[in-house]
Amino acid sequence: MSNAGIKSVLWWLCLVAAPAVLIGLELFHPAHFTADPGMFAFLSKPHGYDAHYVALGYPGPEWWFTLHFIQTPVVALVAVGLWLLAGKVDDADGALALTLAWLSRAATLTFLVYYTALDSIGGTGLGRLLLNTHALAEAGRLTPVQVEGVALVLNTTWVDPWVGGVRSFISETGSWAVFAAVLLAAAALLLARKAPWPPLLVLLAFGWQLNTAHASPHGPIAFALLIVAAIWLWWAERKAAHRKFTTEDLRELK
Repeated sequence: MSNAGIKSVLWWLCLVAAPAVLIGLELFHPAHFTADPGMFAFLSKPHGYDAHYVALGYPGPEWWFTLHFIQTPVVALVAVGLWLLAGKVDDADGALALTLAWLSRAATLTFLVYYTALDSIGGTGLGRLLLNTHALAEAGRLTPVQVEGVALVLNTTWVDPWVGGVRSFISETGSWAVFAAVLLAAAALLLARKAPWPPLLVLLAFGWQLNTAHASPHGPIAFALLIVAAIWLWWAERKAAHRKFTTEDLRELK
């Protein structure tokens, strides 16, 4: 397969298929449980739909682990897609556009590193801690008082200002990095005249929604917007290429 063919496959895989998978996952990613009833209490048992927690449902701690186990590599695919997006700008597009594109790549790498760390600490790692705690309690190896101690530690870690699952340095850095990545990529593509502005606005909306949260409802909205932006940009590029090809044909006929 040619280099162009590989890029085309990656475009559809990373900017359409991967976001579609994430939409399905995030619809079952609850929110607003930190204050009441608390992270440990909420995530330790299944919940049906509740408008306050937004998600369509929460099957239990096994799901929390499975969700993030799948989500981590799929988010990495989205990062590859954002890298490809910035890669449409090359040397011929000028120093400023190229600089913006490389800054977008740097922000994408930052997003990948910090979102992976967030999913590892507050996702797969936390999921296994919840499951192991309850397994040890059921086996009689942890007393109720000891479980309360574990819950206190995990709840404290969940809101830790450095590594917590909400409003921590790790979570905020990853969230702002993805917005910076799409903002810089959109500016580079617009400056290089590689894309029209309407789909780039949709791309910015994706970045802002994901910056707000990846849980429901913001996550599903964000990834749906990314799919729309990717298909729109692909269509605009094909349309521009066809127009250029037609113009060149007409010149040759003359």
